[in-house]
Amino acid sequence: MKLTVPVSSPEEVEMLAGNGAGEFFCGYVPPEWLERYGGAFWLNRRGPVVGNLVQQDDVSLLTERSHAFGIPVHVTFNAPYYTPEQQEFLLPVIDRLARESGVDGVVVSDVGFLVALRCAFPGLSVHASSVMAALNPGMIDFLDELGARRVIFPRSLDLGDIASLCAAAVGRLETEAFVLNEGCVFEEGYCMTTHRSVGALCVQLPGVPHRVLPLGGEHAESLSGEEGERARELMGAFKDWVWFQNGCGNSMNSSGIPNGPCGLCAIFDLARAGVTSLKISGRGVSSYRKFVGLQMVRAVLDLVERGASREEAAREAVALRNTPKFCEARYMCYYREGAS
Repeated sequence: MKLTVPVSSPEEVEMLAGNGAGEFFCGYVPPEWLERYGGAFWLNRRGPVVGNLVQQDDVSLLTERSHAFGIPVHVTFNAPYYTPEQQEFLLPVIDRLARESGVDGVVVSDVGFLVALRCAFPGLSVHASSVMAALNPGMIDFLDELGARRVIFPRSLDLGDIASLCAAAVGRLETEAFVLNEGCVFEEGYCMTTHRSVGALCVQLPGVPHRVLPLGGEHAESLSGEEGERARELMGAFKDWVWFQNGCGNSMNSSGIPNGPCGLCAIFDLARAGVTSLKISGRGVSSYRKFVGLQMVRAVLDLVERGASREEAAREAVALRNTPKFCEARYMCYYREGAS
């Protein structure tokens, strides 16, 4: 399996390449987009500037340095949708990135835009983002028909789902699964909220005033007694889960490794399922976090590739994380059924 790693500066390339990165993905927001749309419409699944390159020369330099290590680069154009006007704006942008900067392909979420790209640039590699929500074998068939090269699985899938979709994709599509860093408490492909201005709604949900009612109509009273206590316990568990999925309050372990959503224990199962690439997310995080995250994933994957058992790989993963209580809670896990 390859390790797909986020990069947001040409200066990060050598460090990440030297520690086992097999593929890079980056964001690019040209000044013309910002002039036309400002911060009201994000070009990709990051804010208008943070985590993105904003000059084509930087994309060219990043790609040149990456190719020197034999590492391909894909650029994210993975907003949930683009208007026809925005698609017309972006097609020449992508043409310049491919012809002048040498990028290897793009990551997209809008099905209509995927079709437009395949028509305009039939030789360009197109990866279907997790935001496209490939949740069943029918979607694999659909993406294959449209000419996508890879499908990136949503975070919401469990290991059994991923194994089934990998079986459906064999010989047709490459596959990619999340392994580290960022979570989402909704199914991202169907999330119509925004992270702008007031922040992410999903993060704030546990703090919203609420009542827990039994099924029984609009005039039902709030639950009380044993049922009420159980409901409060469940709401507390939900609050904990949201905290874990959103980076554990930006905390770090005693070794200085950032906490957050993790699939290290599941690498054995993901490899056995036939996943092509493991995705470390976080284009906007620090270079240090990218570095230590890559080192952790590489260490566990190397162990698996040398023939370690599931249990041996999981033990190594828990030791590397060095947050045993967090791992025991399993709220930090992408794939809870594969957790140690």
